[in-house]
Amino acid sequence: MIIDADAHVEESEAMFDRLAKEFRPRRPLPVRLASDTVYGKYNAVWLIDGETYPKLVGKGGTIFRTPTIMEAASLKRESIGAQELTDVVARIRDMDKVKIDTQIVFPSLFLTVTSEDLRLEAALLRAYNSFLGECATASKSRIRFAALVPIRDVGESIKEIKRAATIGAAAVMLQGMAWDKLLGDQSLFPFYQAAADLNLPICVHLGWGCPALTDIFDASTNFYSAILPVVMGFNSIMTSAAFEKIPNLRFGFLEAGAAWIPFLIKQVRRDNARQKKAKDPIEYFKTGRVFVTAEPDEDLNGITQIVGEDSFVLGSDYPHGDPSRQEDMVAEFRERTDLSQRMVEKMLSDNPRRLYGL
Repeated sequence: MIIDADAHVEESEAMFDRLAKEFRPRRPLPVRLASDTVYGKYNAVWLIDGETYPKLVGKGGTIFRTPTIMEAASLKRESIGAQELTDVVARIRDMDKVKIDTQIVFPSLFLTVTSEDLRLEAALLRAYNSFLGECATASKSRIRFAALVPIRDVGESIKEIKRAATIGAAAVMLQGMAWDKLLGDQSLFPFYQAAADLNLPICVHLGWGCPALTDIFDASTNFYSAILPVVMGFNSIMTSAAFEKIPNLRFGFLEAGAAWIPFLIKQVRRDNARQKKAKDPIEYFKTGRVFVTAEPDEDLNGITQIVGEDSFVLGSDYPHGDPSRQEDMVAEFRERTDLSQRMVEKMLSDNPRRLYGL
């Protein structure tokens, strides 16, 4: 079974038909802009309670390619229905072309936080999960998804992952910070315990999960506000007591590459020498509790000498068009001569099966 460990959905208006009735008047609205603005071909935004997403100009920037009424969406090779998962058959057809058996789907709009109102946020994420659950059923589980939760409310988040686990969730997504909390904050441990009890890994994905951090940086780059938090999340969780207190806990770190691993292991070891809350980070890699997405331009042989070859997974980033996109990851990695075929097959199948408990 070939598993795409990190694919995406471009959210659609249809998704928000699942919103609870009381929140329907506040549903996200797609708004098209003139193409001769600074937005260019990315000329559409979501309007949520007076705020627009994405924000491609100025401080507090976020970068993604939804809603699909923007010109850029129609220029992709994938159909709009396949991008949005409003046409599951078209998505499966695209998967078949590149020999993907199963996709684990992550969001686009919800790579950032979308509402200060916790009740609205929870309702939006429930609608998202419900929509993806229907896609999982329609695809006969070839499409699975990472559930989204309103992590500011741990109790509500536990309730929602229990529901999501029954409708096709294969993981839970967090960003590198949970709003204003580091991932190693002990107040999050009950949520991690619930996820472990459900056999759901916590997947820390590129994204804008800390509004205060996002607001510092300009929209011209997502490195500081969306990519570095993944590394921050790794350091925080690996220097906490989470893995020792929750024996079945698994974490994945996605869409930030793997080249940072040697540096972070050194930093984690330094912190652990003082705090003594956790074991050596290598042990968590080698016992199947930590996984990282690999990208094609990285020295994977060098990194595997440190952490072994059982912790790397591959993601196509379908249908996004950013630098992490791998148009045909199966063929691309199988054709590599610098990696053993055994390692390639592990990354395509064995390792993501262990990460997602499939």
